[in-house]
Amino acid sequence: MPYAEKTCPECSRWYRPSSRHSQCPACRKELQKVPCLSCGQLKQRRAEACRSCYSQAWDKNPNWKGGEITHYKGYLMVRMPFSAGTKTKYKFHHVLVMENHLGRELTKAENVHHINGVRDDNRIQNLELWIRPQPTGVRVEDAVAWAREVIALYDPPTS
Repeated sequence: MPYAEKTCPECSRWYRPSSRHSQCPACRKELQKVPCLSCGQLKQRRAEACRSCYSQAWDKNPNWKGGEITHYKGYLMVRMPFSAGTKTKYKFHHVLVMENHLGRELTKAENVHHINGVRDDNRIQNLELWIRPQPTGVRVEDAVAWAREVIALYDPPTS
C-alpha cells in the first residue's frame, strides 16, 4: 500500500513519499550539498569540487591511465590531442617511435613492422620501415617510374 501524500516541512510542497522520508526529494537532495572549498558554490558532499571548478580533462579525470591504451590486436596506442588529418585521437606507439627516429612523418606508402612479432615491443632495434609495393597488374613503365621514386626517396644522390 503506497504512503499517503505529505507536506514537506522545509518547502511546504506536497509529495508522495516512496518510503518514510519526512522531506520531499528536492529538499533531501539540497541537504546533501555543501559549499565548495575553492569558490563557495554548493557541491555534492562527496565531490572534490563543484561543477564549475572541477575539470575532467586529461590527467584530472579519475579514470586517466596516462593516455595510453592497448589496441584489440595488441598494439600500444598513445593519445595525440592535435593529430592533423586523422579521424582518431590515438596514434600507434610504434609509428611514433619510427617517426621520431626518422625525424619526419611516415608517408602513406610506408608502414612499420615489428621484427620479433611482439606488438608491444616498440624499441627502435625491433622496428623496420617497410614500403607497400604497387598493386599487381601494373604496367612495366609505371613500375619503373615507381621504383625510381622509391630510390630517390630513400637513397638520395651523394654530392
